[in-house]
Order: sequence, then structure tokens, then C-alpha cells
Amino acid sequence: MDRQAPLRDVIAAIERAHPASTLDQLTAAVTHAAHWLRLADQLLDYFVEGTIRYEGDGPLTDRSTAVPQPRTAADIVAELHAALAAAEVPGPYVLVGHSLGGLISLLYGKTYPDQVRGIVFVDSLSPTLPETIGATAWAIYRDQLLNPPIEQMPMPSMKSPNSERVDIDASIAQVKAAPALPTMPVAVMTKTEPFAVATLPPGLTTETLNQSYQKAQDTFVALAPRTPQIFATGSDHYIQFSQPDLVVQTADLVVERATN
Repeated sequence: MDRQAPLRDVIAAIERAHPASTLDQLTAAVTHAAHWLRLADQLLDYFVEGTIRYEGDGPLTDRSTAVPQPRTAADIVAELHAALAAAEVPGPYVLVGHSLGGLISLLYGKTYPDQVRGIVFVDSLSPTLPETIGATAWAIYRDQLLNPPIEQMPMPSMKSPNSERVDIDASIAQVKAAPALPTMPVAVMTKTEPFAVATLPPGLTTETLNQSYQKAQDTFVALAPRTPQIFATGSDHYIQFSQPDLVVQTADLVVERATN
């Protein structure tokens, strides 16, 4: 199976939308695409000349070409880098990553430090969560909540047999093995409400999960001096659903700091 096929899908969408352009900053949302659909209208106000977006005939109705699963953060970082290069979109970039996307954004910044000016972590998965929550609880969280069986995925779009699966442990190891992130503007967005999980498997309590996840956010806060930690009051894990304006404002703050 051609591993470069997803890049062609991305590049084709970019080329249909806009000819190759030069950007001072690019805000990249690194997560499942469906999670950001509700944010699109708010982001329109923040588009600047040269912004790349899809403007094809109607909404996208198909998926990227299938690739072997599971994947790792390094795979995704390499594909994003190749897509931006092929589309002739030069950096520097401001990355916005939700959940696992935050881990990927961090690895991108460590791998290509000259291309990244700032990162917004939207209730992101911290690389220190496994040791914070403990080995037993981590194994439960990883296998039954982060990577549940396809039929148990929360959104219909995730239930495709070709839905992306990520090797979480390998991805965390890649982040830890990478060089330190250079000093740059960073913002950390943190939920205040518990994960929206009806029941948890034995061996993992709601209290343990939520306290550990929030404590592990300190790893992101410590990445740079004066890093704001913004608590999204009333939001659960999907802050971009419940408070899209806050996500946009936070991204704008990091862009402003990165350019001043």
C-alpha cells in the first residue's frame, strides 16, 4: 500500500483551494478532522491573506487513502512536513493540537524547531501521563479509552475500518527521545469537567483519570517561561466544541506573542 497516498490527498485539496502561497504563520489543527468542523466559522475571522483552505465543490465526502495501521507520531509529523513542503507553504508555523494532536505538535516542534514559532495545546495528551497515572491505570486508559475497538469509537466517522490508529506508547517514546523544544510561545488549554465517559473499566476511577490528566498538563506549562494555562470553565475534553471562541482567542494570543 502506498504510504505517500495520504500526502497526495492533502496536497490535492490544498492545490484546489489556493495556489502555493507564502505564510508568515500557519495555524495547523492536528487531530481528527471532524473535531474541528464546528470551529471553521470562527476561524474565518482570523484568516489572513495567503491562508490555505479547502474550497472545493461542496464538503469532503471521502477519506484519505488507507495506510498501514497503527501509525506513530513520527509518521504523522513526517507526512505533515512533506505536505507543507510539497505545497510550497514555508514556515514558521503556529501549531494547534488537541488531545493526541498536542503530542504530535510537540514532536513536530522538536523535530523541526526552525519551522515552529509557537504551540497551543488544547487539553492535550501529555507525554508524562503514563507515569503520572501509574502503569495499571495507564494500560486501561490507553487500550480501552484512547484506542478502543473500532465499533466503540464515539463518532460515526471514526468507525471506518480505515480509521487511523496510533501506537501511543511508541509515540510517547518518540517525543521523549527527541531534542528539547526551543523556547517559544506556548499556551495550555485545560478542561474543568470530567471526561465524558459513562462507565470506566475496573482498575481506573474517574477521580484518578481526571486528576492525573490535569496534573500531567504541567509538563506543557513548563515548556516555556510565562506559559498561560487557560482553564476552560465548563468544558470537558472537547474544548473546541463547547468554547470555540476561546480556542481561537488562545491561538491568536500565541500568534501575537510569536510575531512580537
